[in-house]
Amino acid sequence: MRFDRVLLAILVAASLFATPSSGDAQTVLARVLDGEDSRPVFGALAYLLDSEGTVLKRALTDQLGRALFVGLQAGAFRVRVEMIGKATVETDLFQVAPGVTATQDVRLESSAIILEGLQVEAEGGRCRVRPAQGLGVAELWDEARKALSAAAFTNREAVYLYRTTLYTRDLALDAKTIQREEQMTGSKLFDSKPAEDLIENGFVQSDGDGQLYFAPDADVLLSDPFLDSHCFRFTVGRGEAEGMVGLGFEPASRRNRNIDISGTLWLDGQTFELRWLQYNYENLDPDINSSEVGGHVEFQRLPNGTWIVPEWWIQMPRIGTFYDTSGRARTRITAYRRTGGRVLQVREAGAAGRTVVEAETGAIEGVVFDSLGIEPLVGARVGMVGSNQTVFTDANGQFVIQGLTGGRYQISISHPSVEEIGFRPPPIIEEVVEGQVTAVQFRMPAKSDVVFEACRGESQEDGSGAVLGQVVDQRGRALPGATVSLTWQRFISVLGGLPQQADILGLQATADADGYYRICGVPEGQLLTIRGGYEGVETAGDTIRVREEGGARVHRVEIRSNG
Repeated sequence: MRFDRVLLAILVAASLFATPSSGDAQTVLARVLDGEDSRPVFGALAYLLDSEGTVLKRALTDQLGRALFVGLQAGAFRVRVEMIGKATVETDLFQVAPGVTATQDVRLESSAIILEGLQVEAEGGRCRVRPAQGLGVAELWDEARKALSAAAFTNREAVYLYRTTLYTRDLALDAKTIQREEQMTGSKLFDSKPAEDLIENGFVQSDGDGQLYFAPDADVLLSDPFLDSHCFRFTVGRGEAEGMVGLGFEPASRRNRNIDISGTLWLDGQTFELRWLQYNYENLDPDINSSEVGGHVEFQRLPNGTWIVPEWWIQMPRIGTFYDTSGRARTRITAYRRTGGRVLQVREAGAAGRTVVEAETGAIEGVVFDSLGIEPLVGARVGMVGSNQTVFTDANGQFVIQGLTGGRYQISISHPSVEEIGFRPPPIIEEVVEGQVTAVQFRMPAKSDVVFEACRGESQEDGSGAVLGQVVDQRGRALPGATVSLTWQRFISVLGGLPQQADILGLQATADADGYYRICGVPEGQLLTIRGGYEGVETAGDTIRVREEGGARVHRVEIRSNG
């Protein structure tokens, strides 16, 4: 028995010190440190590449700045590390010998981004350069790509378990009020079809029972098929995107009739962290196309450096049939349906996984009244500045926004009655405390008051009014810089019972950055001809009147391109 035990001990010791064969798996340990203070960098995305530059493995660095790559054959490798706000670093080629754990120390230096507005536009159906080959656009794309790559890795590697809420909302055309809402909970996170499928078959596809609308996930946006078929440009945020910088994109070829997407990746203007993607569908049937048809995908960086999609939605048109004056059946949008999801809880994978994200508990509730503070206002649009979260007041003028962290919020409140003339009330600021409800009351100014203020200080005669509205193309998109002209005839005397015609009078205005125009000093009750012009295209002209009792007329000018 003693001999057997001694022999067993010798065999075990021999196995511990035996030289591994060339077929044994090797290991690479990357240690990532901050270049300024040498602290470990948590949440950087590290890549292991072979000698040809092919990515073999990916890993996120832990609290000690470590990324471990195991199960390798002996050979030559490089390590590349990237993180938002830091310059990407790639090591020299190093050898990993059999039976050895190779260690590579990587230091990340801060990288300032200088955006000088290089525009990357479509030219002859092709992009002049891909975003990775431009200057200012390339730097902005690189920051967006880092976040997208981390989000794709987090989803692909099943780092987390999710508890989500999935919803469907029907939105009416008149005031965008929610008519019906269905909710269910699940564990599925947002994902998409493969990029090759979407580019070849379109982002809207038929399934036999109707149309299926698809949104791009991180893998799609990073894919070669998407980058090869879309052009990118730099844009500055306004309105809800105030303080943001955007990387806009659109299809490179207008000849491809597949339903595609155009949109903007919005990044924080200071940190350049990716915040959300807003997009619309291209090449839809003109009868059912609208700027309201599109989607939204949010991105969130967690404290440990990983990225998730905390919320997403797709807004689709609901189609109805009507008959024109000749009896022909036509289709049009009758309502919208929004389908989306929101993450309520994020837990680390594994039986003992800790909770990383829990749904916030702060909320804002309020009521919106008319200008007199008497009647509740239905269908008012309520949102948070810097976020795309939007709700609408119900039949009692009430709204609620839930799931907010503590802090100060700017709340934007508007209504179609004033939006159609280009007026948006300034946001109000409220403090939100987690676990509590913040109450808000708001009075929407009357349209007549808005028009009076808009024309204050302009030369006007007694009995004159105003014409206001927006200039759009045939797809409902605003046309900044478009011109709008009003003309009318003036009769000054009567000879032989017939009026004598005087000169044709007129006024003109230029649309602002959102396509809105305003013409004051317009005669009330007079028959007016209104025309719009944009890039050499002019409308035939509509006839309108400004009624005396209203003092203003709202008119939407649609300019159809010659193409």
